[in-house]
Amino acid sequence: MADFENFSQTASNIALEIERKLVILGLDWHNPVTMQQLAQSVLAEDKKSALDLLGIPASANQSFFDLQGLISLMLRTMEEGADSGQWIHGSDAWKALAKALWDQHEGIKPVPRET
Repeated sequence: MADFENFSQTASNIALEIERKLVILGLDWHNPVTMQQLAQSVLAEDKKSALDLLGIPASANQSFFDLQGLISLMLRTMEEGADSGQWIHGSDAWKALAKALWDQHEGIKPVPRET
Protein backbone atom coordinates (compact mmCIF):
# COMPACT_ATOMS: atom_id res chain seq x y z
CA MET A 1 0.00 0.00 0.00
CA ALA A 2 2.95 2.34 0.57
CA ASP A 3 3.47 2.42 -3.20
CA PHE A 4 0.26 4.43 -3.56
CA GLU A 5 0.79 6.83 -0.68
CA ASN A 6 1.63 10.46 -1.33
CA PHE A 7 4.24 10.87 1.42
CA SER A 8 4.79 14.56 0.76
CA GLN A 9 1.11 15.38 1.21
CA THR A 10 0.85 13.13 4.24
CA ALA A 11 3.89 14.83 5.80
CA SER A 12 2.41 18.27 5.10
CA ASN A 13 -0.89 17.31 6.72
CA ILE A 14 0.79 15.83 9.79
CA ALA A 15 3.16 18.80 10.11
CA LEU A 16 0.25 21.25 10.03
CA GLU A 17 -1.56 19.35 12.78
CA ILE A 18 1.65 19.18 14.86
CA GLU A 19 2.01 22.95 14.53
CA ARG A 20 -1.60 23.44 15.62
CA LYS A 21 -1.12 21.28 18.71
CA LEU A 22 2.11 23.05 19.61
CA VAL A 23 0.34 26.40 19.39
CA ILE A 24 -2.55 25.13 21.52
CA LEU A 25 -0.05 23.89 24.12
CA GLY A 26 1.92 27.14 24.00
CA LEU A 27 5.12 25.37 22.91
CA ASP A 28 7.55 27.24 20.65
CA TRP A 29 9.17 24.96 18.08
CA HIS A 30 11.86 27.59 17.47
CA ASN A 31 13.10 27.07 21.03
CA PRO A 32 15.42 24.03 21.25
CA VAL A 33 15.04 23.84 25.04
CA THR A 34 11.27 23.59 24.70
CA MET A 35 11.59 20.92 22.00
CA GLN A 36 14.00 18.90 24.17
CA GLN A 37 11.56 19.10 27.07
CA LEU A 38 8.74 18.02 24.80
CA ALA A 39 10.77 15.07 23.54
CA GLN A 40 11.55 14.08 27.13
CA SER A 41 7.87 14.35 27.99
CA VAL A 42 6.70 12.33 25.01
CA LEU A 43 9.16 9.56 25.85
CA ALA A 44 8.51 9.63 29.61
CA GLU A 45 6.68 6.73 31.20
CA ASP A 46 5.10 8.93 33.86
CA LYS A 47 2.83 11.20 31.82
CA LYS A 48 1.77 13.28 34.84
CA SER A 49 5.39 14.28 35.45
CA ALA A 50 5.80 14.88 31.73
CA LEU A 51 2.88 17.28 31.65
CA ASP A 52 4.20 19.02 34.77
CA LEU A 53 7.64 19.39 33.15
CA LEU A 54 6.07 21.26 30.26
CA GLY A 55 3.70 23.21 32.46
CA ILE A 56 0.68 21.91 30.56
CA PRO A 57 -2.57 22.42 32.46
CA ALA A 58 -4.97 19.52 32.88
CA SER A 59 -7.39 21.23 30.50
CA ALA A 60 -4.86 20.73 27.67
CA ASN A 61 -4.08 17.06 28.35
CA GLN A 62 -6.04 15.91 25.31
CA SER A 63 -4.01 18.16 23.02
CA PHE A 64 -0.81 16.68 24.45
CA PHE A 65 -2.06 13.15 23.86
CA ASP A 66 -3.17 14.10 20.35
CA LEU A 67 0.34 15.45 19.75
CA GLN A 68 1.80 12.12 20.85
CA GLY A 69 -0.34 10.37 18.25
CA LEU A 70 0.77 12.83 15.57
CA ILE A 71 4.39 12.20 16.50
CA SER A 72 3.80 8.48 16.00
CA LEU A 73 2.30 9.21 12.58
CA MET A 74 5.26 11.47 11.76
CA LEU A 75 7.78 8.75 12.61
CA ARG A 76 5.78 6.08 10.77
CA THR A 77 5.53 8.27 7.66
CA MET A 78 9.29 8.84 7.66
CA GLU A 79 9.88 5.11 8.13
CA GLU A 80 7.55 4.12 5.29
CA GLY A 81 9.03 6.78 3.03
CA ALA A 82 12.54 5.54 3.75
CA ASP A 83 11.43 1.96 3.08
CA SER A 84 10.24 3.06 -0.36
CA GLY A 85 13.41 5.07 -1.06
CA GLN A 86 11.98 8.53 -0.39
CA TRP A 87 13.22 11.18 2.00
CA ILE A 88 10.29 12.73 3.79
CA HIS A 89 10.57 16.37 4.83
CA GLY A 90 8.16 18.30 6.98
CA SER A 91 7.88 21.86 8.25
CA ASP A 92 10.24 23.61 10.64
CA ALA A 93 8.15 22.34 13.56
CA TRP A 94 8.43 18.78 12.20
CA LYS A 95 12.21 19.10 11.87
CA ALA A 96 12.66 20.65 15.32
CA LEU A 97 10.59 17.91 16.91
CA ALA A 98 12.33 15.14 14.99
CA LYS A 99 15.74 16.53 16.00
CA ALA A 100 14.73 16.71 19.67
CA LEU A 101 13.43 13.14 19.59
CA TRP A 102 16.63 11.95 17.92
CA ASP A 103 18.73 13.80 20.50
CA GLN A 104 16.79 12.07 23.29
CA HIS A 105 17.28 8.73 21.56
CA GLU A 106 21.01 9.40 21.35
CA GLY A 107 21.12 10.09 25.07
CA ILE A 108 21.78 13.80 25.07
CA LYS A 109 21.39 15.04 28.63
CA PRO A 110 18.02 16.52 29.53
CA VAL A 111 17.75 20.27 29.31
CA PRO A 112 16.69 22.11 32.46
CA ARG A 113 13.38 23.91 32.43
CA GLU A 114 13.58 27.58 31.54
CA THR A 115 12.52 29.96 34.29
